[in-house]
Amino acid sequence: MFSSGLIIRGLNFVFAIFTARLLGEVGLGSYATIAALVGMFGVFFELGLSQYVERTIAQDARRAAELFWNLLLLRLILAIAGIVSISGLAVALGYDREMSFGVFLFTCTFALAAIQIPLSTVLSANERFEAVGLMEIVGQLTVVGVGTLLLLLDMGYYALLFTGFVAMPAQIAIGIWALRRFKLGPFPFRIDPGSWRRFIKASIPFGITALALNFNYQADTVILEYFRSVGEVGWYNGSYRLVLAIVSVAGSFLTVMTPALAREHASEPQRVHQWVRSAIVGTTLIAMPIAVGGGLLAGPIITLLYGAAFTPAGAALAILCWDVPLVLLLAMAGNITTAIGQEHPAARIYFVSAVANVVLNLIFIPRFGMIGASWITILTDALITLWFYRLLAPQMALRHTLPALGRIVLAAGAMGVGVAWLNGLGSPLLLTIVVGAVLYAVLAVGMGLVKPQSLIHWLRRRGGAE
Repeated sequence: MFSSGLIIRGLNFVFAIFTARLLGEVGLGSYATIAALVGMFGVFFELGLSQYVERTIAQDARRAAELFWNLLLLRLILAIAGIVSISGLAVALGYDREMSFGVFLFTCTFALAAIQIPLSTVLSANERFEAVGLMEIVGQLTVVGVGTLLLLLDMGYYALLFTGFVAMPAQIAIGIWALRRFKLGPFPFRIDPGSWRRFIKASIPFGITALALNFNYQADTVILEYFRSVGEVGWYNGSYRLVLAIVSVAGSFLTVMTPALAREHASEPQRVHQWVRSAIVGTTLIAMPIAVGGGLLAGPIITLLYGAAFTPAGAALAILCWDVPLVLLLAMAGNITTAIGQEHPAARIYFVSAVANVVLNLIFIPRFGMIGASWITILTDALITLWFYRLLAPQMALRHTLPALGRIVLAAGAMGVGVAWLNGLGSPLLLTIVVGAVLYAVLAVGMGLVKPQSLIHWLRRRGGAE
C-alpha cells in the first residue's frame, strides 16, 4: 500500500506539472474553478455516508452486508440530485456555456462514484489495502494516459474532465473482483429504506466535516475567479497544486490509519495515544523543512516546473508552503477523531473554521487577490490545528511532543539560514536543495530527533515488506 501510494503521488506530481504547462494559467484556472465548484457543493450529495460505513465495518465486519446496498443506493439517489443542482448553480452564477458544460460533465461522475466508493469503502474497512491501492494505481494510470492523449489532441481542460469516465469503470471492475477474491462479497441485494433516516443522521457529523474541509480548500478558488480573473486562479492553483502534491505523499499512510486506529482504540487506547504522539512528531519532522525550504526557494521552483508564464505564482507558493505541515497534521487529526469517536467536536471545529475562511476570503480576496487567499489559507489552517491540539491534548497527553517539536523548529530554522545563504549566492537550485536536505538530516540526528539505528531498522522492514 505504501509503495502504491508513492507511485500514485509521483504520477500526480508529474501530471500536474504537465497539465499546467500545456493548459497555461487561463486553462488551468478554468479547470480549477470547475473542480472547486463541484468539490464545494458535491459533499452535500454524499453526506459523510462512506466514512460512517467504513468505521462501522472496521469495528464489526458482519455489518457490511447490511450497509453495502443501502450506501450504494443512497449515493446514487444523491448523485442524481447533485448533477441537476450543481449544474443549475453554474448557470445561475453566470458561467459561460463552455464552463457550465464542464461542470455538468464533472458532476456526471457522481453516478460512477456511487458504485466505486462503496466498493473501496468495504475493502478499506477490512484492511484490504492492496486492493484499494490497485484501484488507485489503475485509476491514476488511466487518468494520466487518457488525459495526456486528450491534452495532446488539443481538447483543453475538457481532457481532464473526460478521464473519470474511463478511469472509474476500471476501478469498479477491480473492486468487484477484489470483493470476490477476498471472499468479502458479493452481498445479497438488501435495502431497508426505513433505516435510511437513522443512517443519514449517524453520518451527518462526517458530512459536516467533509463539507467544511471542501469549503476550506475550494471556496478561495471560486471567490478568486468571481472577483479577479481566471488567469489569477491559474497562478494560485498552480502553487497550491504543488503543495497538495507534496502533502499527498502521506495519503497511503492516512488511508490505512483510520480502520487500524478504530480497531486498536476499542481494545488498547493507551497504545493508540502513544502512536499518535510519535506520528505527530514524525509528520512535523518531515514537513517543517519542506515549509522552510519551499518558502525560501518558491520563485525558482515555480519557474523551473511551470515556466515563465507562472512566475507570479512564486509569491503565492512562498506563503502556501507553510501549509504543508498544517495540512498533514489536520489530515491526521481528522482520521484520529474519526477513529476514536470524536467526530462531533471535530465537525464543530471544521464548520466554524469553514465559515471563518469564507468570510475572510470575501473580505480580502477582492483587494489582495491570490496573496490574500494564500494568507487566509495559512491563518485558518493554523487556527484549526491549534483547536485540534486543545481537543486531543488532554486525552493523548500531547504535551510530551512539545520538546521534540521545538527541536524540529530549531533544526529547520538553521537549515533555512543555510538555504537562504546559498540562494543569495546564486547557487544552482538543485545544489541548494541537496545541501539543505543534508544539513537538516545532520541536525536532526545531532539533536536526537532521528536515531540512525531506528532508521536502518525501518528501511530494512520496508525492504522486506516490498
